[in-house]
Amino acid sequence: MAKSIEVPVDDAAYAVLETEAERVGITVPELVGKVLAHDVGKRRFLTAAQHFATAWGPAFDEEFGPVRPDGAAA
Repeated sequence: MAKSIEVPVDDAAYAVLETEAERVGITVPELVGKVLAHDVGKRRFLTAAQHFATAWGPAFDEEFGPVRPDGAAA
């Protein structure tokens, strides 16, 4: 079941949300819900990725060599 929250935003932020919601044909609350869901999903992914890198990074380094500062494999 969906939950509702109330978040105060300033007039400038609301105007931006209103313009974008109108552009895509949805309401401001629908847009904000989509933005929040996307952000939460991204944060969950990045948290899992960090956990994976911490847990398995040493094995990757051992197999493929450490990453150089320019991002390339050593």
